[in-house]
Amino acid sequence: MFILIFALVGIADSEALNYTVAQSDTLYGLSRHFDIPVNWIIRANSLEDETIHPGERLQIPTKGISSLEVRPGDSLSALAVEFKVDLDYLRRYNALTGDNLQIGDKINIPAPLPEGRYRVIPGDTLLDIAIRSGLSIGELRMYNSLESDMIHPGQLLTVKAPRPEGHQVKNGESLWTIARQYSLSMDELKSWNNLEKDVIHPGQLLVLFPGLSPSDAELPREPEVVLASVPVQRIENDGPPVRGEYFFSFPKKQSQPRDDYWESPDASASVDYRRSRQVLDIFKGEIASLPKIDNSLRGWHIVIDPGHGGLDPGAIVTVADGNGNPVVITEDEYAYDVSLRLYRSLYRHGASVSLTIISPDHHIRNGTDARQTFVHRKNEVYNQAAQNGNGGYRPVGTTDGLNLRKTIAGEQIGSVPLSGKQNGTLYISIHADNTPDLPEGTAVLFDGEDDAEKERSRSFASALVPYLGNGSIIHNQPLRVLEHNPADAAVLIEVRNIHYTRNAWALRSANLREQDALRIADGVVAWANSN
Repeated sequence: MFILIFALVGIADSEALNYTVAQSDTLYGLSRHFDIPVNWIIRANSLEDETIHPGERLQIPTKGISSLEVRPGDSLSALAVEFKVDLDYLRRYNALTGDNLQIGDKINIPAPLPEGRYRVIPGDTLLDIAIRSGLSIGELRMYNSLESDMIHPGQLLTVKAPRPEGHQVKNGESLWTIARQYSLSMDELKSWNNLEKDVIHPGQLLVLFPGLSPSDAELPREPEVVLASVPVQRIENDGPPVRGEYFFSFPKKQSQPRDDYWESPDASASVDYRRSRQVLDIFKGEIASLPKIDNSLRGWHIVIDPGHGGLDPGAIVTVADGNGNPVVITEDEYAYDVSLRLYRSLYRHGASVSLTIISPDHHIRNGTDARQTFVHRKNEVYNQAAQNGNGGYRPVGTTDGLNLRKTIAGEQIGSVPLSGKQNGTLYISIHADNTPDLPEGTAVLFDGEDDAEKERSRSFASALVPYLGNGSIIHNQPLRVLEHNPADAAVLIEVRNIHYTRNAWALRSANLREQDALRIADGVVAWANSN
């Protein structure tokens, strides 16, 4: 049984720099500059959140974290996820007989290793390692050129068959299926083989993993005394596990097979929240590297609320492809993708942006084949640390669940510096519902608890409609997330009403989802320029 206790702050780091916070500094910016995760800085300085102030002195653990003190909020499983260490290995590394942690306990953090490598710790035998790795002793000896079963603490072993150097294409295989087989992206395969298109032929030999076999010189050094301070690899080698467009875990199915199929979370809400924040940081880093379009939205903070998610899939519809085969679309998976694309566009126009719901296993997904639809996974979480502790619940369409979205929006707006919201705040909820009562075009819904709130949101909705395509409308509809909303103006956008088959087909296209997001962003810019 895993015992959750509640948050971690005290650490002992192997080496830290002293840094004085400048006026324009943010924790995320410092993490990028020093090439370390945000959470390392939070832990090293016992910070309650990501707020820092000019003149504040921070310790920057540039060499990683080798040990830490258990504080309220910690669990052994969460620490294993955070530091990319196998839970059983972390348990044995600290000579623990169970997963019970007590506040004040010291936990040693082993240096992470590349996939397929294992560092021997006291008490290990070759047989134990072989069993845990799913190998025979003979295979383990062969992979490591061992002449006997003798091993010693600190010894580095290969526990996975060497990666293949090539793959001969078989009948029925595609570039996508081969990429999935070897946990690669299609871009990697195309780059390694100088392919300009996705076309391959039976019998063709594809190069795999050219020059990627890690040498021992690239591995973190083990200290002479086992369990002494161990520096963690720098961030470029310390990201979450990636498979194609997914992080940490990936769907069991290639496509949504039927309307009643769903996949349960593979971790607690607390762990998925930590994973989600990591994936969100990666996403922020990627869009921060893109050139700005302009600064037309500087001084605006915009909360994006991806519709449904977690326990609530939203609408699920089945349409037929060109061959008459059923194709199933789940609303929340596509609403989240449009939300992230909108986030990216608004950011590039200079806006400050936040999300109410976040996912632990992906950010923007293009997919490889529109016939293979996103799988319904119930692992999204609310973007609030307090909600994802002991006893928290995932997104749900109840009164409390909808009110929580507004609470999170209010907290996010409140935490933004005045310069980031001096021109105004907006709330945009993204949906793609199955609603026969609404027309085929995009519908922008507004509401308000009083006339003033309703009029502000109606005006915002009216400004968006000219940019959203033919047949788009505004409509006053009582919606809980729009009443008493903390933003200056709030709308819910039914980007595509998937009651209509043409919209269900269009929603599956990454290019059209991008177009939808850009249209909304254009409308937001127009609204900002007129206010």
